Order: sequence, then structure tokens, then C-alpha cells
Amino acid sequence: MYLTPRKQNFSEIFINAFGGFVAGLIGSIFILIITFILSNYFNIVSTFELNKMGTKANSMFPLLISLLTLFGTSITSYLSYYILNMTDPEKYKSNSSILSQLSVFQILTYIFITPIYIYVGISNYNNLMIIFIFHTIIIIFGTNLLLEIFNNYRYLLIGFYGSFIGLFFSVLFSVYIFNTFGTGTAKLIMLVLLLPIINFITILLKQVFELVYYSYYTYTSYDSLGNIFYKIEEDYKEKEKTEEEKNSI
Repeated sequence: MYLTPRKQNFSEIFINAFGGFVAGLIGSIFILIITFILSNYFNIVSTFELNKMGTKANSMFPLLISLLTLFGTSITSYLSYYILNMTDPEKYKSNSSILSQLSVFQILTYIFITPIYIYVGISNYNNLMIIFIFHTIIIIFGTNLLLEIFNNYRYLLIGFYGSFIGLFFSVLFSVYIFNTFGTGTAKLIMLVLLLPIINFITILLKQVFELVYYSYYTYTSYDSLGNIFYKIEEDYKEKEKTEEEKNSI
């Protein structure tokens, strides 16, 4: 854990962000491999097209998409942590507790979002892509936040605000992609590109924000986001002390 804002350079930021891109790409390739294996039972591209023409929806198809997303995002999440541990071991420590918490987060998110996949997907398969985007962004955001909590909770707010900025731009990018690609083939391309790009954007902007905050700290010597929970506790103790002094008069 760092006692002052952490100094970074652009090469470190790019390496970490590129590692996130690779992790997302591997997760997407895994989705494609499973899709190819299951193509004899579910042809995702043609299923999207047939549903668009009014063919009756298959209730198993939304469940399949949710499972593919679970596996793809899980691989991306674990690999992101592993790669960050290799590229930046000073910050991202190897810890089995982190892996277990990432797993719990993945499972809980899947449990809550699967009914939405099924309910929304049965009416229109195109809506599945919206849920896929939402599911992917939530997992990437949550993964980055958990990594900040466990690896440098003193500066948790820097990680939170940086991840939130990444979340915002990821949403903008996803909306653009969704509106640009309309065919089944294009949607399959989106499955390949979305995970790595969202992961890249989130990690990149989170660490750029960390760099900006470090520059702010070196210029002003004011650490407004550092150890915020300690500051809250101290403020609370000060208020309690003031109240006790008032009551004793």
C-alpha cells in the first residue's frame, strides 16, 4: 500500500492497458471457440437473422448467450489480474483472496443478470446485445474496483473515480458500436472486439487519472483523496469530542 500518490509514466500505463486488451482478447477468443463448438446446435449469427425475420424465439438461446458472457468475462477478469500482477507487481500483489472475491463477484452478477437475459431475450434477440454490453461493462468496472480495494485501499477513491471515467467512455463506445453494427455477422464481430476494447479503455483511463492526480499532488502538496476513510473517522471523533465538551458544560 502506498502512503503517497503513486508515480507512473506513460509507458507503464500503456503496458498495463495493453495487458488488459490482451486479457479481453483471449476472453473473446474463448467465446468464439465455444460458439464454433456449439455451431451444430446454435448458429448464433443465423439465429439473430432468423429472429429478425420473425422466427419464433428459442428460450435456450438467451441462456446460452449469458453463459458465453460469463465464461468470457471471467477469463478476462482473471487474466487481467494475472497480467497486471506481472506488469506491475509492486502494486498488484498475488493473493488468493483476490481471486476468490473476483469469483464471488462474477457469480453474483451472473445470478442477478441471467433472468434479465431470458426475459428480454425471448421477446427480441437484438435486445440480448444490450444486456451483453451491460453485463460486460459491469464486470470490467467491478473487477478494476475490486483490484483497487485489495491492492491499495488507501487510494481507493482514485481507482473508483478513474474506473468510473473508464466506465463512462466504455458506455459511449458501446453505444456507438451497437448503433453502427446491425447484422448478425457484425454482432459477432462486436462479441470479439467489445471485451478487449472496454477492458483497455477502463484500465487506461483509470491509470491516466492516477497520473493526473499524482501531478496535482506534486504541484499542490495536497492529498485530498488519500486515506479518505481515516479522515472520515478522524472527523467523526472530532465531532464526538465536541459534543462531549458541550454536554459537560
